[in-house]
Amino acid sequence: LAVLLVAVAGGAYYYMQERAGMGAYSDAKQTEMPTVVPLTAPATMADVATHAGQSSCWTVIDGNVYDLTGWIAMHPGGERAILSLCGKDGTSTFHGQHGNNKTQADILASFKIGTVSQK
Repeated sequence: LAVLLVAVAGGAYYYMQERAGMGAYSDAKQTEMPTVVPLTAPATMADVATHAGQSSCWTVIDGNVYDLTGWIAMHPGGERAILSLCGKDGTSTFHGQHGNNKTQADILASFKIGTVSQK
């Protein structure tokens, strides 16, 4: 278990270095980093619900909208973990899995595209 935790943490660390332009990530599957396009207006939960699959995966966490499409194949915990968040509010799932871990919060922040409308 400790080896797995070190491997996952190491992968996230190198991923964040690449996102910040601080170094190359050696895993071929992560050499092309995903790009997200910011929303021009707050999304509704109905908007988010239309992005509920592998080809377009949006989720809401703490009132912010994230496009996780590019992270699905890269997630150290496997695709299923991200696919379970697509098209819905993933706040409790994200915090239940990651708590207040800064590394995961920093990775998530790089996928923020906007906010969700409170209407």
